[in-house]
Amino acid sequence: MELASGSSMAVTRHPTIRDQIATTLRRAIADLELKPGQLLIERELTERTGASRPSVREALRQLEAEGLVESRNGRGTYVRALTLDEARDVYEVRAQLEGLAARLFTERADAATRDRLSTAMDALRAATEQGDNSRAVLDAQAEFYAALFHGSGNDVLDRTVQGLQVRIAQLRALTLAVEGRDQASLEEFARIARAIESGDAAAAEREAALHIQNAARVMATAHDLLSRSSDS
Repeated sequence: MELASGSSMAVTRHPTIRDQIATTLRRAIADLELKPGQLLIERELTERTGASRPSVREALRQLEAEGLVESRNGRGTYVRALTLDEARDVYEVRAQLEGLAARLFTERADAATRDRLSTAMDALRAATEQGDNSRAVLDAQAEFYAALFHGSGNDVLDRTVQGLQVRIAQLRALTLAVEGRDQASLEEFARIARAIESGDAAAAEREAALHIQNAARVMATAHDLLSRSSDS
């Protein structure tokens, strides 16, 4: 049966309180404000969010379904720490996705998006050289990738990486804590940008994948930080 002319199937839905709390906690986990292994106390979360305990409990159940927190019998709910194998799995997928994004960006991006990427690169360089603001570095990296995936012109690719975003942000913050990684990472981003500017799509893909492979190696060191946080 055909829908009547002019009929609409659009549904207007505003985020529930549970969804708003889950979004706030998800961001705090990605930013390492809530660290791997940290106990999440409902009373404290209620005070911080201004929401009721039942709403906070529902949000925690949602995050548990997403694998971001875990309940331990008789001990409470904790931020879930990625295992080293899980982190490696994420990096393997990222190397493919981000390499493809860099190649497509080189082939497809318009002038405005290229300017956006260049501006993000300038911000990343300034934040790294400042040397004392990891939040600014992470924000600049996130903007670089947002421009990269947008400029790829592939919505499926963009949506796929969004599904990994919390884990990606968490791993970026962990690896950035390793001494010297900020400068090494800056040079890797610069090589990606130079390959894009030269119009060499194959080189851009190669440099983007190499950046992720290097980050995966650094993760072996950063995983010690994650383990210590989990044990505390």
